[in-house]
Amino acid sequence: MAEGGYNSAQESSIIDEFAAPEARFECPICLAWLRDPVVTSCGHRFCRNCIQGWLEKENACPVDKMKLNKDKDVFPDNFTRREISQQRTKCPNIVRGCLEELSPLDVDEHLLVCQFRVPELPDHEKLRCQFVDFGCYEKFEDDPELQRHLQENIQLHLGLLSRAYGKVNVGSENASSTLAQANFWDPPSKHDNQQLKSTTGDSDNDNLLRALYEKIVFLEQKTREQDIIIANMSQQLTNLTSTTANFQQRYCNGCFLWHFNDFKNKIAQMRENPRLMHYSPGFYTNPYGYKLCLRINLSPKDPNYLAILIHLMKSEHDQALDWPFCGRLTVTIVHPTQSFKNIKETMMSRSELQAFNRPVHDLNPKGFGYTEFALIEELFNQDFVSNNQLIVKVNALPV
Repeated sequence: MAEGGYNSAQESSIIDEFAAPEARFECPICLAWLRDPVVTSCGHRFCRNCIQGWLEKENACPVDKMKLNKDKDVFPDNFTRREISQQRTKCPNIVRGCLEELSPLDVDEHLLVCQFRVPELPDHEKLRCQFVDFGCYEKFEDDPELQRHLQENIQLHLGLLSRAYGKVNVGSENASSTLAQANFWDPPSKHDNQQLKSTTGDSDNDNLLRALYEKIVFLEQKTREQDIIIANMSQQLTNLTSTTANFQQRYCNGCFLWHFNDFKNKIAQMRENPRLMHYSPGFYTNPYGYKLCLRINLSPKDPNYLAILIHLMKSEHDQALDWPFCGRLTVTIVHPTQSFKNIKETMMSRSELQAFNRPVHDLNPKGFGYTEFALIEELFNQDFVSNNQLIVKVNALPV
């Protein structure tokens, strides 16, 4: 557990946890890759923003405590900048199909584009068109894509059906008898029945195929009408659900409850692919306040622990807010029946960390929290997981 001083809150980048830099490329302040590297007169390298922020509060090197002047004793380190730019690392999102290799300094920005990439399903897991037996071999990632295909290709599927039924051995008396007993079409009138008796067997089969074709066209049309009605109702329900969820997240006043569903399966997936991360929906400190979200992944230090961190998100009101974010953050893993067992940690923001700066993109790649928040085995043994769900509560209070 995080209690007892074993673990402390810290800043963590989306990429820092899985691509730790060599010591010569690591900033002693943020412990991440050097960004815009500078070297001090005492010979230590830092990120420009890190050391400038440090020297605004302290006038000494954080490593050897030598007195430093931020204007006279800090110099650009172009050699180290070139060395870092030549380094290459694979995108952590490889589990979702991204195979790009890039500079470590470009990974955070790259992840903002590809972190929500939907992995391509294996061919055997894709949905197949219902007309596969008649010659349509298209496969689809999800049901909406399949439904769109069915609506846009009615004529194609009717043509496939027509060709398929044209190949039926209509000369077989047994096949004709079986199809007639299936009662696929309305029985003819008495007058038509007299005419039917006077015709040849070929006419019987022609009428049967025509009736089948007409019935198929009718059923296709009815199916499409029902699909459209169901799709419209589903969209209305989705919009209503989304509106309700957005209302709750915007007006929660910084107190957000995340029901982390399918917990056992997600833990298994993260153990198989340690780079996998899960994000909560965004929530607000007030209707016009800061927007944040939670991140859960396995601890890179010990995969037996669950890491929980908070990220700031871009919102439409950021220009009216004070930056960096300043406030108190409380994260709690809620026990469903015994509240005294709740695992709770409270953190204060730190203005010198990038995690609390105004987000440039939709999600600040730097998070703040505990990389070893709770032992996964204890979450199961002490019944924190109920109905395969873990409940995480966060309180964000700006000050």
